[in-house]
Amino acid sequence: MNRAVRLFSTVGIALSLLVVAMIVLLPGLARAQAEDDGQAVYTTNCSSCHQPDGLGVPGSFPPVSGNPNVQDAAYVKTVVTEGLSGPIDVLGETFDGVMPPFPGLSDAEISAVTEYIQADVFEAGGDVEALEPGDAATGEAVFLGANRLENAGPACVGCHTAANHQSMSGYTLGPDLTDLAALFGGEEGVAAMLSNPPSATMQPLFDGAPIVDQERADLAAYFGSIEDAEISRSPVDILLVAGVIGAIIFFGLMLLAPRSRKPGFAKQLRSQR
Repeated sequence: MNRAVRLFSTVGIALSLLVVAMIVLLPGLARAQAEDDGQAVYTTNCSSCHQPDGLGVPGSFPPVSGNPNVQDAAYVKTVVTEGLSGPIDVLGETFDGVMPPFPGLSDAEISAVTEYIQADVFEAGGDVEALEPGDAATGEAVFLGANRLENAGPACVGCHTAANHQSMSGYTLGPDLTDLAALFGGEEGVAAMLSNPPSATMQPLFDGAPIVDQERADLAAYFGSIEDAEISRSPVDILLVAGVIGAIIFFGLMLLAPRSRKPGFAKQLRSQR
């Protein structure tokens, strides 16, 4: 009997210790998992502009490390889902870039990345090195696809227009990029954004085929050079006009074509009576 009591007592103590350990350790494990998940979301969607170390790009993208605004979870969620345009002041510095909305992120992902940036545990020494100055003419060639991207990514002109490089039909898959440098606070902001484009459409296209540093610098120089370019767009869809003209010519030729003098089938039957 005593042995049974001692056995039950030992089992009870072991279970109690297990419960205490779970109470103590599980929150820490949950926080660690949330931190890992948040870092993954941040790396994929945020680090190209705000940088791996969270310090942002001067004049373009504000830091999230040390930024008191990120401690407000509701504010972070609003910015992530609705986007934010500058100029804004953070820690005594003005930033004039544009953050697009990220409607594809789930509430769980937003919560995870919010906890990650609030914890301020960014990669040490993960900041991006300064790029060599780019060449606008080379960047234009890259934009047009005359210079192929080193990692075989698609040319910008396949989906976008810019400055005097406008689509004949006026319609493209992506927006016009003439004002890209103005939107992202200058060439440095454009180059940073191109390291991991925040567009949900572009990410699959450049996944595994990143734009290399010199290409980013050249493209940024090109967009900087056309920032104030005047765009002349035809108010009429050229392809539509060409189609209408072609149809008129086609039907005109049909009317002018000589008609066959061979009697029809009905007339042949009547003549045989």
